[in-house]
Amino acid sequence: MLMGGLIFAVEVGAGFLIDRAPLKIRFPQVEKVIGSLQQMESSKMILFFGTSRFGNAVSAETVTQVLRESDAGDGLSVFNAAVGAGDPVVMDFLTDKLLAVGIRPSIAVIEILPEVLARRNLWLIFHLGRQFRWPEVWNSLPDVYLAGTLSLALATRFNAVYTFRSQFQQWMIDALKLPFESVSSQDEQARKRRRVNRSQPADLEALRKGASFARKSVRGYEIGGLNARALIRMIERYSKLETTVVLIAPPVSSPYRSAYPASVNGAYLDYMRRLGKRYTAYFFDYRDRLPDQQFYTAYYTTTEGRVHFSRLVAREILIPLLNVQAGLPR
Repeated sequence: MLMGGLIFAVEVGAGFLIDRAPLKIRFPQVEKVIGSLQQMESSKMILFFGTSRFGNAVSAETVTQVLRESDAGDGLSVFNAAVGAGDPVVMDFLTDKLLAVGIRPSIAVIEILPEVLARRNLWLIFHLGRQFRWPEVWNSLPDVYLAGTLSLALATRFNAVYTFRSQFQQWMIDALKLPFESVSSQDEQARKRRRVNRSQPADLEALRKGASFARKSVRGYEIGGLNARALIRMIERYSKLETTVVLIAPPVSSPYRSAYPASVNGAYLDYMRRLGKRYTAYFFDYRDRLPDQQFYTAYYTTTEGRVHFSRLVAREILIPLLNVQAGLPR
């Protein structure tokens, strides 16, 4: 009994300890984004917020090139701040960190697809391990239960030593300055080994198989929960700072689009229209703007698709908005 109580106390203590871990340990992608932005000299910038879909589909270099060709990008920096599983909960968390260090974009471009607004949040498994602390875990329990990740939430708090073993290992390596390869470096090398040929489009059968995630993520669809609240909070904060907010549904393949039932698509589009009117945010639906030949998975664009989409966003959305800001005709 005594030993069991001691183990339980250690696990709970480890949970509180990991809550105080620096970003470079707990959420290195966000720490990297902030560090990169702090090194940029331009005070006027366009930031893209989103998941790995946006990270894959948006080329900041291509957007910058198109803007400069039109003379709309003078003195302007473009940065893709998308991170893996970077839904509105993560975007709002990142916004907290950016505003805390004085980084405020002129235009915030936010990725938003129907599944990202779903009450049943399938990204919670990532949040529990990366940015949620005890208060966030407690407040998210209804959503955690709905997403079927309650056991994982309990594990992050009451089996923290095992759950966060790589974070504790990295923390020790950094603290003691041990001559070992960092965990994040190992993860990066593993990603490189798994990297696929992004210039090679997927065949139709592969796209159909990949669309299963869309069907799963909108099952029992209802807009609300953590993500919907985080998105509204983020829009409100940037609106008060006079940052132009642009909401974009990025391109996905036709099998992925067809996985959305008409009722889900209708509810999503109606919600986005109401959201845009309420907060004077611009919404653009680009889900069908790329052909299937420009996807190497059901929702990841090829290199060609990345350039194509980036040019579309720059020419059709950003240049007209920048002209309006400058008092020029769209």
